[in-house]
Amino acid sequence: MNTSLTLRYAIELAMVIPAAVIAILPVYYSRKVKKAFLFGLMGILLAATVIGGAVVCSVFGITSNTFIFPAMIGLFVTYNFCFDLSFPKKLFCFSNAVFLCGFSSTYNTFLTAPLELDNKYPVYTITSGLLDLGIAVIVGGVFARTLLVKFSELFENESLDSAWKILSLAPTIAAAGIIWMKPVSAENVMTGRLRMICLVVLLSIPLISLFLYQILWWLSKKMTERAELQRNLDMMQMIEKQYQQTRRYLNETRNARHDFRQHIHVIEEYLQAGEYYKLKEYIEPISESIKHSHKLICKNQAVDALANHYDEVAKSKEVTIYWNIKTEEMLPVKESDLCAVIGNLVENAIQASTALTGDNRLVNVRIGILQEETLVISVDNPYRGTLTLDKKGLPISSLPDHGIGLRSVRNIVERYKGSMEIETHNQIFNVSILMYAPD
Repeated sequence: MNTSLTLRYAIELAMVIPAAVIAILPVYYSRKVKKAFLFGLMGILLAATVIGGAVVCSVFGITSNTFIFPAMIGLFVTYNFCFDLSFPKKLFCFSNAVFLCGFSSTYNTFLTAPLELDNKYPVYTITSGLLDLGIAVIVGGVFARTLLVKFSELFENESLDSAWKILSLAPTIAAAGIIWMKPVSAENVMTGRLRMICLVVLLSIPLISLFLYQILWWLSKKMTERAELQRNLDMMQMIEKQYQQTRRYLNETRNARHDFRQHIHVIEEYLQAGEYYKLKEYIEPISESIKHSHKLICKNQAVDALANHYDEVAKSKEVTIYWNIKTEEMLPVKESDLCAVIGNLVENAIQASTALTGDNRLVNVRIGILQEETLVISVDNPYRGTLTLDKKGLPISSLPDHGIGLRSVRNIVERYKGSMEIETHNQIFNVSILMYAPD
C-alpha cells in the first residue's frame, strides 16, 4: 500500500468533517441523543470514513467520490436517527452541507488546476487537499451564524412546516448540480480564460445561497409577526364581543330591576291562587335570561374575553370547563402571549374531551401569579387511548399538523425563560407551565 497516496486520499476525504459540522449546527439543539453519544458516534463514523475510505481508495485506485457517495447514505441514516426534527428539515440541512462542501471542492479544482497538471492519480496532491479543507472551513465560517441561529428560527416557525418538503429539494438539487459541475481533470480547466471566469462566477454561488437564506429567514420572521398581529386582532374581536355582551347584560339587569316589583307581584298572585304550573311558565324565561348573563372569569379583560369565548365553545360541544384564574388586571407577561398559550392549551383540551363520554368531558384550567413576577398555568383533561411523548416532552402522533399548538406554546414559554412540562398519568393529560416576567 502506498502510504503517501493513502495520506492524500485521507486529506481529501477529511472534507466530511467540515460537512458534518455544517450539517449539525442547525439541528444541534434538536438532538434526541445525549451529547456524549452524538460526538462519540460521529467521531467513530467520520474516522472510519476518512481512514477506511483512504485505504480502500488507495488499494483499488478509485476516486474518493466513488467511495463517499455510498458512505453518505449511512451517514445520513445516522444523522436522521440522532436529531428530532421532521425528515424534510433534516434533509434540507444535510443537503445544504453537501452543497457547501461540494462547492468548496469544485472551486478548489479550478483554483489549484495549475498544481494538478502533473498529477497522475485521481486524488488531490497534499497541497491541493489542504486548500480544499481550508476553503470548506472558510465557507462554514461565513455560514455559521445563519446555520446556528437563523435556521433554528426557521425550524420553529409552524407556518413553514408544510413547506419544508418543497424547500428541502432546493439544496438537494443544488448539491447535485455543483458536484456535476466539478471538472474531471485539470487539463479541462486550463482552456483559455475558462479558469479565471469560473473562479469569479463560482464565488457568486455561496453568496447567492446566503442571500436566499436571509430572504427566507426574513419572510419567516414577517410571517411570525403577521401571525401575532392576527392573534392580537382575534383577541380584540373577542374583547369587543365580550364588551357587547357585558353591555347587553347591564341593560338587561337595569330592566330587570325596573320590572322587579312587577315580577314579585305576579309571583305572589300565582302563589295565592295556587296556580303553580302557570308560575313555572312565568319563571322559566326569567331564569333562562339569568343563565345567559355574563360570567366574570378573570379580572384581566383580554383573558376574561378569551375564557368566555372558549367557555361558550366548550358548552356547544357539551364539554365542561372549570376555570380557576386568579390574576389581576396587570400581568407579568404580554396579554397576547398569555392568550395564545391559554387558547392553544384549552382548544387542544376541548378537542381531546370531545372524544370521551359522560363526566369525562371536562377540562380544568388553573392560572395564578406568584410574587407578582411568575405566572403559573395548569391545564388538564382526561384522554382516551395511549399517548407517547418524544424527547422534548411533546406528544407523538401520525396525524398531520398534530402538536403544532403545543410547539407554539413551548416557543412562547421559552421566550420568557420559563418551563413547560407535560404529564400523562391515569389517563389524565396535564400541561404545567411557568413563565417569568421579562427583566
